[in-house]
Amino acid sequence: MPDLFDAVAWGMRAYSQTFRVETLGPKLELEPGTVILVTHRRETDVPLICPPLYFGATMRTNLRGRMSFAARDDMFLPGFFAGFPPDLPRWARRLLYGVAVARWLPVVNVYPIRSARVARLGEVLRALPDAPLSELVPPETAAAFAARAAESRLSAPARAADVLHGEYADLLWRAVSPGDGVVDGLEDFWSRRATQGAADFRALVEILRRPGTLVVFPEGRPSPDGEIGPIRPGIGALLRRGRPVAVQPLSIAYDPLVRGRTKVLLSLPQPVSPPTEDAEAALLALMRRSLPLTCGQVVAHRLVAGAEADPTRLARELEAAVDAAREEGRPVEPELLGADGRERRLAEAVSVAPGKPRELSFLAREYESAREG
Repeated sequence: MPDLFDAVAWGMRAYSQTFRVETLGPKLELEPGTVILVTHRRETDVPLICPPLYFGATMRTNLRGRMSFAARDDMFLPGFFAGFPPDLPRWARRLLYGVAVARWLPVVNVYPIRSARVARLGEVLRALPDAPLSELVPPETAAAFAARAAESRLSAPARAADVLHGEYADLLWRAVSPGDGVVDGLEDFWSRRATQGAADFRALVEILRRPGTLVVFPEGRPSPDGEIGPIRPGIGALLRRGRPVAVQPLSIAYDPLVRGRTKVLLSLPQPVSPPTEDAEAALLALMRRSLPLTCGQVVAHRLVAGAEADPTRLARELEAAVDAAREEGRPVEPELLGADGRERRLAEAVSVAPGKPRELSFLAREYESAREG
């Protein structure tokens, strides 16, 4: 359904205007059979990376060349929009619980990657709806459901089916694994999940062999603290089995130490040949090396380390960071390439930094992680 694919792309382009997005790199030319390797920073990554891929690689007219996405499997579950976001108010969870998009995701080339050993609690409970809740979950989880029922003036849940609605959406989204206190007798559930996971993997392999273009977030989730990596198991196997012709790095760096809309740099360096040995380590090194240098990273790194916000000293350190990045072939925020631009950006970052303490620790760790290994 090309019309839906187009509509989603245009919608993401409109959303991306809420940021100041700048793409770094040569004109994008994707060869069929390419893996696009994306460094995962925030939940907003997808709508920001898709417009330059869609419009830059002329996917509006090249229907056969349209990219596919390897996505987190819980997007395909009922209640995703109610359970997944961490800070939703209860009324919003109730409202969104019935919203489901699973049937439409394959239409826009989005395919799940299921883990054989990690699921959402709601999946487990949905598999045994008539079983006593107290026999399926550990005491602390049962107590959390009971407390939620009391807060909402609902009857205390007795069966698994009693909690399968929006009032409990965030509790249902807890990750569970076999043997961690959620019913030990679910061998059939975990066996089916392993089978589904293997089928998901084969589908992604077939996309590459077609040959098609596949977007992969090898970390599997946005970084919680600025760290780049680790890479999920199975990415190396996907390259070996899918035999892509090239790996196209795509790194995204947010710089919130600005006035107004957050600045976003998208780095699209030249594609590389797929690694033949120790693929996970090679891909992680590629992701780290491709992350753009921003003014916010340098300022946050120095402030978190205890340095004073001395403009003269910070200016020297920013210039040194730019020189080091250029020497190692790392993309650099364009405004930092000249003395006047560095001065403007540094003054801006230092002035807004005191009001954004949470962002400072993330940016500082991002700066360090990009240079490890």
